[in-house]
Amino acid sequence: MRLTHRQLEIFQSLMQTLNITATAQQLFSSQPTISRELKNIEEILGFHLFYRENRRLEPSQQAIALNVIVQRSFVSLDEIIRTAQAIREDRLKRLSIACLPAFAHALIPQALQLFLAQLPGTSIKIHSLEESALTRDLVSKFFDLGVVEGNFDRTASSTIDLYAGDLVCLMPASHPLAKCSVLYPQDLAGQDFIYYSEEDSYRREVDAFFSRANVSRRLLVETTTAPSIGSLVRSGIGLSIVNPLTALAFHGDGVCVRPLAQKIAYYVHVWQPEPAKRGPFASIFIQSLEKTIFDSRQRLDELFR
Repeated sequence: MRLTHRQLEIFQSLMQTLNITATAQQLFSSQPTISRELKNIEEILGFHLFYRENRRLEPSQQAIALNVIVQRSFVSLDEIIRTAQAIREDRLKRLSIACLPAFAHALIPQALQLFLAQLPGTSIKIHSLEESALTRDLVSKFFDLGVVEGNFDRTASSTIDLYAGDLVCLMPASHPLAKCSVLYPQDLAGQDFIYYSEEDSYRREVDAFFSRANVSRRLLVETTTAPSIGSLVRSGIGLSIVNPLTALAFHGDGVCVRPLAQKIAYYVHVWQPEPAKRGPFASIFIQSLEKTIFDSRQRLDELFR
């Protein structure tokens, strides 16, 4: 026979209280049950654990030696419980987000302000990569949600599409076209342009925008991140057509934003894993994203009035 965890609990309690009645109270049991279990423990072990001395129990040398090992066992169990609690609390207080660098720069910080106002102290992890690598990581690693540009269709997951406004033109505030309230494709003919790489989904839409109007422009710089585009525009290198969130992040300080006459709608796609793998706070963060995007559209509307 083997000792049960309950029997080890009884033994440890008896070593502390040296009293059967006190142990019964401590373990919410009865005196006869504790006495019976003590007898069973001694039969399993093959030696006496306690001697009675004036209603008190005196541990034998064997009991003292055994208690050293039992204490180690209970310390290990306590450590397991503490570790499990730490894991549980970390999981409950953690939000893991995968997103494009453009969103890490222009959308996520504002949404996190709203989110943390509701859930202060939550630990945030932001995983920022270009879209081709990001979509791979979304299916191979665990995230509470992903914020991407392109459509992301995977089994056992869901995507929320959030309209963020229309693409706009970003230019130095000193540029002659800054005097225009609205820009037509012909206005941009022959201008020096800063572009995203050809793999970017909206780059293809912008190329089609100019192709339909039979307008050519000079592709001066190709880059992969929104912050680099904003910095290049601010330096006077050229113009760029960017998403409205990036545009708002750079508007001012030598940079201005102008709408296009022909609209190119821009959407933010929020990916969530299958329901069983979703964190408890993702839905609250999505609400913060929606509010941030709504506020951004309002700011652009006021800017273009």
